[in-house]
Amino acid sequence: MEPEILIIAEHNGSELDPITLDMIAWGSQIASEKNWQLGVLVPGFKLDVLVEKMGSSAANVVFLLDDPALEQYNSSTYVNGIVHALPKSMPRVILLAHSYRGIEISGGLAAELDVTLWSNCLAIKPDAEGFVLTRPIFGGAFVSTVAVESGPCNLITLQRGSSPMRELPVRNPEIVRLPMPEKVATSKVKVTGESDASFAEDITKADLLVAVGRGIGPQSQLPLFMDLAQALGGAIAASRPIVDMGWLPVDNQVGLSGRTVRPKVYLACGISGSAQHIAGMRDSRLVLAINQDRNAPIFQIAHYGVVGDIAEILPALINEAKRNAKKREGGEITT
Repeated sequence: MEPEILIIAEHNGSELDPITLDMIAWGSQIASEKNWQLGVLVPGFKLDVLVEKMGSSAANVVFLLDDPALEQYNSSTYVNGIVHALPKSMPRVILLAHSYRGIEISGGLAAELDVTLWSNCLAIKPDAEGFVLTRPIFGGAFVSTVAVESGPCNLITLQRGSSPMRELPVRNPEIVRLPMPEKVATSKVKVTGESDASFAEDITKADLLVAVGRGIGPQSQLPLFMDLAQALGGAIAASRPIVDMGWLPVDNQVGLSGRTVRPKVYLACGISGSAQHIAGMRDSRLVLAINQDRNAPIFQIAHYGVVGDIAEILPALINEAKRNAKKREGGEITT
């Protein structure tokens, strides 16, 4: 089977990255409207656990590129392996995650295949001539709509949290194991170490986020905001400066260079609201902001705002959140 749409899956060896599920949702929508076949290519090593989880998905076919050379991520090896694993009939669309890994692989594939790359997309919708892509521009301050002709092949990377939110058909996809050419397994790039990927706390799935920025004060304040997030039944998120200082991991970063989130409630604490940050959370259902600077850009998109010292406001917030948490446990309130 040679699918017209091919998704390059991301995973940590035992779990699919949630962005892969978003890409499958987009691919399924396009395949349904275009009457195309949908395929997923899973590169890596010892993929049997993932095979079981892909056994009931919206894909028509799942290609497994399972080889020891792919156990440790190496952009050169992965790109070469994927190029040789592509069907003889080039897919019309190849979808990848707009992640650190996806950005590397998509750039390499575009060069090797000599095809057009459309990066950092928020949405992809089919039309009569091809596709309509939605992409952020000018640091996320604006959103552009681009009409793309359905050429021989288009490479597209999608942001996290960009799922079209539709019910997916459940199929029993054909599982195809692909060989890794021996000459492809060698690489000029040597990886000296890596950290394990973890999708334990996916902030894109949280209904409530407590997001912290430089305005929260010293790092010693951070545990208090974590307590607040826990008491509210949410997760902790951060602006880029917090991640750059090493206070929180990159998985917690919201913004153009981090994750795109759409929670029911977004509580921005000490975040000024740069265009890059706002691009990652502008679609939150309810935005609450606390900042000492009444002219902070975050107030322009906030539904409710408090101008004040977060250090003075935080204790009262935590106490009220914990009091309501106890009421929820006792069944007195449901939200």
